[in-house]
Amino acid sequence: MRLFIADSFYDQLFKLPVQIQRKTVDFQKKFRQASTSAAIHFEPIEQFKDPNLRSARVDQKYRVIIAVVGDDNYLLVYVGNHDDAYRWAQNKKVEWNVHTQSVQVLTVSEQEVAEATDQMVDSAKPESVFKGISDDKLLAIGVPGDLLEKVRGISDFDDLEEMEENLSEDVFERIFNLIDGDTIDNVIQEIQDGLAASGEDQMLSGNNRRHFIEIVDDDDLEKIVNSSMEKWQLFLHPSQRALVESNYAGSMKVSGGAGTGKTVAAMHRLKNLSLLPTSKVLFTTFTTALRDNLKKQVNKLDIPAQRYELDNIDQVVLKLARSYGILPADYKVLDYEGGNLAEELWKQVLEFDASEFDEKFLAEEYTNVIGYNNLTESAQYLRQSRVGRSKPISRRQRLDIWALVEKYNALKESRKRIDRVDLFNKVTNYLVTNDIHPYTNVIADEFQDFSNPELRFLRALVAEGPNDLFLTGDPIQRIYSGRKLNFAQAGINVRGKKSRRLKVNYRTTDEIRKVAQAIIKGETFEDFDGGEESTKGYISLMHGVKPAYCVYPTREAELAGIVEIIRQLLVGGLYSGKDICVATYSRSTLRDVTTVLHQNGVKYSDGRVQDKDGVSLCTFHSIKGLEFRVVIVVDIDNRFLSPDYQGHAFDRMDRVEKKDYLKGLRSLLYVALTRAQREVYITCVNNKCELLKNL
Repeated sequence: MRLFIADSFYDQLFKLPVQIQRKTVDFQKKFRQASTSAAIHFEPIEQFKDPNLRSARVDQKYRVIIAVVGDDNYLLVYVGNHDDAYRWAQNKKVEWNVHTQSVQVLTVSEQEVAEATDQMVDSAKPESVFKGISDDKLLAIGVPGDLLEKVRGISDFDDLEEMEENLSEDVFERIFNLIDGDTIDNVIQEIQDGLAASGEDQMLSGNNRRHFIEIVDDDDLEKIVNSSMEKWQLFLHPSQRALVESNYAGSMKVSGGAGTGKTVAAMHRLKNLSLLPTSKVLFTTFTTALRDNLKKQVNKLDIPAQRYELDNIDQVVLKLARSYGILPADYKVLDYEGGNLAEELWKQVLEFDASEFDEKFLAEEYTNVIGYNNLTESAQYLRQSRVGRSKPISRRQRLDIWALVEKYNALKESRKRIDRVDLFNKVTNYLVTNDIHPYTNVIADEFQDFSNPELRFLRALVAEGPNDLFLTGDPIQRIYSGRKLNFAQAGINVRGKKSRRLKVNYRTTDEIRKVAQAIIKGETFEDFDGGEESTKGYISLMHGVKPAYCVYPTREAELAGIVEIIRQLLVGGLYSGKDICVATYSRSTLRDVTTVLHQNGVKYSDGRVQDKDGVSLCTFHSIKGLEFRVVIVVDIDNRFLSPDYQGHAFDRMDRVEKKDYLKGLRSLLYVALTRAQREVYITCVNNKCELLKNL
């Protein structure tokens, strides 16, 4: 006997009381030892439409639904109380698909499919998306033979959603991608990539392991339950599994929209690379908040601690700078001290040397041109392109600026200070010059947060070769405006087949996904290598309630409304405080929320006040990398994307900078909305944000 558990079984198992979870583990052991035991009651049920489905008894009240596939494969597909389990199984059909090498779980309509096909012909409807595509190709993407005609009636997303109940998740996803512009040959190739190799076990194909994992001994399920293993630890989409398990000639870039499992792929990749006894893998990201969250998740994968390091990139560069003597112990990094100390030093330089340029321009020129391009001589600066900088300057002006740069550097040296960008450049130059590569592999999450000095540093950390760099991120979530990056310029080759894109959203419901996509509609996003990142093909296979937009007459009413939303969410026990996050764009608004929650006795956690059971309070920046069952997004009115909402800093920007800044605001709002798994509430005073006016 071979025993498998389905993701549908997993979903239900962790909804059960703890004592029933334990009984289910015991049942699995007994079933493996003696499936025909009378005490188990393993038997077909007359009202089940699929004769291959069986019911088995966990106890007097709870049942497991088991599918028998082939001669010796038993699949635990559902567990629940007697009535729920029977209701779920009554119209289900579980069958092996030879084309995709995967088990499909289908819902059979009350009305026979064959009778429904006559209704699909409608001369007024748009042309079928499958016109000109053969039946063989439809079968190759997993469409069951008895649904071919009905599927051929699909012409748009509305038609597809009407059929969602009758299709397996995999087939629904593939048809969605076809409607969204993918080609049938691309879809078929992805399926082919998930097939088992010749002679290998087809039940363990990548396509089948997306939804089914084998329980090879009695202790496997017990371990899953006792350690509360999360779904991402067990089930991977074939596209994720291919990324995790493949060997690459060099670097690999993985992009994808929010919730598509990029970080999950990165963590599994870490585990895969750490299998070798000689491995010394660096897993890094941009912020300390992201690092701390990654540590919690990576700890669940039982990776040998001696095989990897996990830290944010600034801590990595500081550690290496100190260990190699590049940065003396008494030197400090200007950017880490708070305030705008670099501009203050530039201001002091200008007190003795008058210039037509002010300290703000000079500080930005130093960071965005000189530091960004690792320039160390005036001759390099004279030749350097300044594309992206709004103000053109002459050769004479460049020479004048460089003279000021030398005085600025001398002033820093006398104060024992260094710019952050210089720190990265100095460490990178040292590693390259001395041919030092501290790590065997580097994994970097959220690459869109980095800029070229950090990318060059990553490139220097590991020797060029197989599996050297694994980079994951999402250009749509680029929230730090002004930070430019280009992989090729940083010496990282991720073009062509060295880039992949994930498309299935595992975090949010499709209702939330659609609202988040509306925020970025009409915008274009760079792929950071001379091309454009596609925003097509993102799909969520989960459904829930539509996000709510709550409009109040005053700020006081809005704050009171937030308290009421939280109280309603906590009623009935469906959510606890830690499941909810209130997110704001500005810290001042967050302080207002903190005050009103405190006044109303609502427990919260905001970084200073830590209540593990309280509602989380975050800015749009700090919520990045986290996820909650419910997110309440505050103060999003029609001013949010308007110039008068941004203050004096916005007024000083040129046209290009303003456009980039406003696009960054869209990305910020997109990030905040997509942290929610189940529900989103958006609040404002008087007027809705134009982008969300249809909510």
